[in-house]
Amino acid sequence: EPPQPRFPADPSPPLPTAMADVLVVGSGGREHAIACKLRDSPQVRHVFVAPGNGGTAQEPDMTNVAVGDSDVPGLVQLAKEKAVALVFIGPEAPLCAGLADALATEGVPCFGPTKAAAELEASKAFSKDFFAKYSLPTAAYKNFKADEHEAALAYVESEYAAGREVVVKASGLAAGKGVLMPTNVEEAKAAVKEVMVDKAFGSAGDEVVIEQLLIGEECSCMSFSDGKFSAMMAPAQDHKRAEENDQGPNTGGMGAYAPAPCLTPKLRREVEAVLQKTVESLAKEGRTYIGVLYGGFMLTKDGPMLLEYNCRFGDPETQVLLPLLDSDLFDVALGCAQGDLKARVPEVRWKSGAAATVVCAAKGYPGSYPKGLPISGLDAAAALPGVKVYHAGTKGAEGGLVTSGGRVLAITGLGADFKEALKKAYEGVDKIRFDPEGAPAVSLHCRRDIGRRAIERPTRVAIVGSTRGSSSQATIDAIKAGTLNAKVVVACSNKSDAGILERARSEGIPAEHVPCKKGTPRAEYDATLTAVLRDHGVDLVMLVGFMRIVSPEFCREWAGACINVHPSLLPKHAGGMDLEVHKAVLDAGETETGCTVHMVTEEVDGGPIVVQRTVPVVAGDTPESVKAKVQAEEGPALVEAVRLFGTTGLPK
Repeated sequence: EPPQPRFPADPSPPLPTAMADVLVVGSGGREHAIACKLRDSPQVRHVFVAPGNGGTAQEPDMTNVAVGDSDVPGLVQLAKEKAVALVFIGPEAPLCAGLADALATEGVPCFGPTKAAAELEASKAFSKDFFAKYSLPTAAYKNFKADEHEAALAYVESEYAAGREVVVKASGLAAGKGVLMPTNVEEAKAAVKEVMVDKAFGSAGDEVVIEQLLIGEECSCMSFSDGKFSAMMAPAQDHKRAEENDQGPNTGGMGAYAPAPCLTPKLRREVEAVLQKTVESLAKEGRTYIGVLYGGFMLTKDGPMLLEYNCRFGDPETQVLLPLLDSDLFDVALGCAQGDLKARVPEVRWKSGAAATVVCAAKGYPGSYPKGLPISGLDAAAALPGVKVYHAGTKGAEGGLVTSGGRVLAITGLGADFKEALKKAYEGVDKIRFDPEGAPAVSLHCRRDIGRRAIERPTRVAIVGSTRGSSSQATIDAIKAGTLNAKVVVACSNKSDAGILERARSEGIPAEHVPCKKGTPRAEYDATLTAVLRDHGVDLVMLVGFMRIVSPEFCREWAGACINVHPSLLPKHAGGMDLEVHKAVLDAGETETGCTVHMVTEEVDGGPIVVQRTVPVVAGDTPESVKAKVQAEEGPALVEAVRLFGTTGLPK
């Protein structure tokens, strides 16, 4: 963990008792979300948006001002005329043009990095060199200048000859679309030509970065930075491709959701350390970073790897992050602008639950698309509980609002979980039309699979045991065969030499010995075990031959998410173990026995039954022969229980 930065002992001067006016720079859905969150602060009187859009024009206590977001002198003059307490810069272009520097010269508090700090986004070549200089985890790469086309082609050929695939990136600002992902060497060479020779991204392609392709799940990890300290937000994931199943051309983003479940607590700590180290390293370079630091991370088998940094909020991630922010955004932004976030906001707080947003785009986006289409259904969508409509490409016209861009609206749903949030978002989308009344609904395009990764993600299983854990093998095999939507993310044991740990290692599963010193209270040990399980982002705990009775605290912590397999048809022979159970079956003259997967509760072997599988008891059976028959059914029973957990859920 990096050292915690020091903060001044004296708190910042208190805000004047009069309420503050603020200026938001930008015109997209991101800026609409920022302006609404600032307006909702009890400390903010009015929000000016330059230039704003059709949505910000209609919001109460909000006014659009016709100053372009790259008009640095005009924006500085506007901030001074309105005597705003804070300027919040949304898009990257004004940051890279030096708006924050110009505001600082005039003494206007600004949330957004200087031109020097924003080079982290303005130049991918600079950022990759910066990563290397400060040992920030990233893919192997090489930069090529405009006159090095042949050298770039030779590098591509050498990478593929060595068995490595590449990604081709325009170094400059390309509205989030300057990354090309070829699937073979010929496509890679064509991508280099597209950027360097054909100038598909204009001057943004004057320098190109060619880097090794990273494999894993991508995650958007943003933080608030005051130049010394980085306070990470909830992780998010977006959908860049225009069409469902991640097909079609890249876009600015077709939807997003948060918090992204792919970032486990353990991975989050690693990401937080990278973000903090980045802020500290920029300060060493004299590039004090104030604003949102947006790291795109690939979660690889070797840990989180930096893809790139953006120097502002993501769009449409902002439309899911800010509705989940519980702290006052004005306080957070002003604290950062004054270099004292912790003094003003000791802890940035987040709400529980989930948020999802679906972008409504004009048909044809990101290619050519019509403008001026009539928009209807906005009031009906906004009236739905838990739904917020953010405007991006809209403007006022004689008959009402019309489309003025490719990405027109972002419909955000809030819920207790992803399913509820997505349901609400799509209920809102279904109210919206971009066609005249009575005409067929053909002009609105949206993806219908936003959040599918979160909804359909594999169940993350932990195997916990003290012995060989033989019955867990069926679950491991079913996952490998593709017949069970699950992933064993860790195996834990209280015994260092337990066969279950060796089994896990042989299958490439992380194995952790969680030792228990003699005399350790059950609840204390179980809290340690729970911390390990939470670190790995475990959804379901599978106890397999765990020779400990778990504490009531553990049962409550994992209520509805912890199962055990017992070698009898419960409630018969509850409390018995191993051969004594099978002997009891024979002694009772039973003709049938089996195994039971049940929920783990405070009552030993008394939790709700999830799955039972039976075997016959025949003449000549011994406790050993009955055990063999029952054990053969334990693995399939556990597989069925894991499948039920991921579909219908298990009883508590």
